[in-house]
Amino acid sequence: MEEKIGYHEKSSEVETSQVNDEGKEPNAKRVYLAGPDVFFPNAIEIGNAKKRICAQYGFEGVFPLDANFDALFNLGSAGDMGHATFDLMVELMDRCDLVIANLTPFRGPSMDVGTAVEIGYMYGCGKPVFGYTNVVKDYAERVEPDDCFIESFGLVDNVMVEGPVYRTGAVVVRADVPPDEIYTSLEGFTGCVRQAAEMLLNQQP
Repeated sequence: MEEKIGYHEKSSEVETSQVNDEGKEPNAKRVYLAGPDVFFPNAIEIGNAKKRICAQYGFEGVFPLDANFDALFNLGSAGDMGHATFDLMVELMDRCDLVIANLTPFRGPSMDVGTAVEIGYMYGCGKPVFGYTNVVKDYAERVEPDDCFIESFGLVDNVMVEGPVYRTGAVVVRADVPPDEIYTSLEGFTGCVRQAAEMLLNQQP
C-alpha cells in the first residue's frame, strides 16, 4: 500500500530526519535518498516515510537531513555554510552502498541539479544508481522549443542523468500521478526501492 503524506507548516527550528531503530536490519545496505525533497516544507515527513519504505524492503534509508548541521552555525558566512553542507553530503554518500534519486522535474523542466551531481558522484564511486520520477513525459516533451538542440532520446532527463541508472542494469521508474501529487506521492519511490531490492538483495548468498 502506498504511504500517503501531505504538506505541513515549516518549523522555524532546524530539524533532522530520524526514525526509530526498532526493526532495522543489521548490516542492511544503506541507501542515499537523493532528491529535491529536502527543500519541501514537509521534508522531515517525506524523509521518514521513505526510510520506512526502505526498511520494509530490507534497506536502511539515509536522508540528507540526517547529517549533523550543528557546526555550520559557527561558520562566518553563508558561503562557508554552503561549502560545509557539500562536505556533509559527500560524507553521507561515502557511507552508503547505493543511491535512489528523485528525478521529478523541480523548478523547471529538468530535475534538481544537486541531485544530478549526487548521481554522478555515486556512479563515479562505482555504486548502483536507481531513479524514479513522478512525471511520465519524456524530457523532450517538457522543454519549450528554442533555437537550440533538444535531446530526444526518449529519456526522462539528460542522457548523463539516466545513463548511470541504465549502466546499473535498472530502469527509471515513471509514476503517473496527479499534478498536485508530484511532490508528495511515494508510488514511484516505492517501485524504485522494490526494483533495487530485487536486483541487489536477492543476489546475496
